[in-house]
Amino acid sequence: MAKRLAFFASKEDVENFYSLTTKKENLFEPHYNLAPGQHIVTITGDENNKEIGRVRWGDEAERNPVIPVADVEGELKKKGVERCILPISGFFVWKDDLEKDHPFFVRMLNAPLMSTGGLIYKGNNKNVKIIITESNVLVQPMSATMPLLLDRETSFLWMNNDSSPGEVIAKARKLFLFTDLSVMRVSKQVNNPNNNDEKLIQPIPK
Repeated sequence: MAKRLAFFASKEDVENFYSLTTKKENLFEPHYNLAPGQHIVTITGDENNKEIGRVRWGDEAERNPVIPVADVEGELKKKGVERCILPISGFFVWKDDLEKDHPFFVRMLNAPLMSTGGLIYKGNNKNVKIIITESNVLVQPMSATMPLLLDRETSFLWMNNDSSPGEVIAKARKLFLFTDLSVMRVSKQVNNPNNNDEKLIQPIPK
């Protein structure tokens, strides 16, 4: 399960990937150890009317604010729940999801960012949850689940409220091969969410 995220993509990379423009320069301050309860970059709207901002990751009562793919369609039937996209630079997983040993940082091999599906819960405690799916063969030895990764096409499909959530999810789950991703063992300093430094994503010997 992805319990931490990193976001250090450039404004240009995000704008190019999602075909949008923004003057919100503060959104692109790099963060190397985002934890539940912190605010993460989200993209809402549809392909022709996108809005980028920040939303709290999970509400105050949740330690692991994620939604399994099997629950997504049911969640979308609830009032005030909407689709969103989360641009991230990578995510951290721990062996057996236990935050006591060295974490592993997962990122794209040949792209500056990842796109993941999410759900925004509006209301007094507006928050976002990440959609998770079964891990691919590369991540599975560390964690049984991982974020639902989207390419550019499926990102736009997910933002289209007329598209079938189930069909988009099914398409997304077949997108990336294990050769598209890199998994690196990184410092135990990630275990403390107060740490935020570029050194946290540097590989260390296994």
